[in-house]
Amino acid sequence: GTHGGVHLGEEDTSFQWQCVEQPIGKLLFQRFLEGEPGLAAARALWAELEAYERCEEAEREAAANGLRGRFLAPGGAQHCGFISAAAVATATG
Repeated sequence: GTHGGVHLGEEDTSFQWQCVEQPIGKLLFQRFLEGEPGLAAARALWAELEAYERCEEAEREAAANGLRGRFLAPGGAQHCGFISAAAVATATG
């Protein structure tokens, strides 16, 4: 039997829950990224992706191209080398 859809345990401590869905956790995590020299680009990418999510449909292609050039292309202004080529490939389209 189920427990009325209540999930206990692992979900409560997931990254998605603590660092994305919870406003305090999200703020603290983003502050952490900003303070780490190697992770500031990740924070900038996160901010840009959130802006992209709010884009009008007509603006999305240009926004996506800008994101790719800035964060995902080797030599980009804030290249995020920790993102795999496979992840980048799935982001196109």
